[in-house]
Amino acid sequence: MNDVLRSLLLEHDHIRKMLICFDGQLALFERAEPADYDILSDSLAYCKDYLDVWHHPREDRLFEALRQRNPAKAGPLVELDDQHKELARRTAQVVRVFRDVSERGAVRLREDLVRAARELSEAYRHHIAWEEAHFFPALDQTLADEDWHAAQNDAREGGADADSVRNRYPALFRAIEETV
Repeated sequence: MNDVLRSLLLEHDHIRKMLICFDGQLALFERAEPADYDILSDSLAYCKDYLDVWHHPREDRLFEALRQRNPAKAGPLVELDDQHKELARRTAQVVRVFRDVSERGAVRLREDLVRAARELSEAYRHHIAWEEAHFFPALDQTLADEDWHAAQNDAREGGADADSVRNRYPALFRAIEETV
């Protein structure tokens, strides 16, 4: 397995850990117990500002390389774009409801937030499993060295190294490190 796929799998591992932290705080919030709003907020920001802006577009570019190399193999994977769009839509919805709850504090909105957040969490878990079962193996079997080299350069130019990501979401990554 090459470095690009290893990097994406590492990011998937971080997403799984983020979801554990997010779900834990969400359960506290649902029971009206003190939740760490920094972890909830950082988790949503990570989804919105990192996954939607950096991680998913990077995968989309890899899909385009796959489509160029082998359209027949890429055909069954076209739902990748729809999954990314749906995750972005769900994230934006949870952010909106979260903002409404924090500003208005309504009980009904709390229930809406918990439901929407659980659906987002489940959608991410499904998406990660789907990519690892279908998309990543297709990439690994099909892309050429020059595709991987371009993807590696893409990653370097994006400036989304592990330390900068960790520093952007301190509460979340502190919680992730505590769950390990």
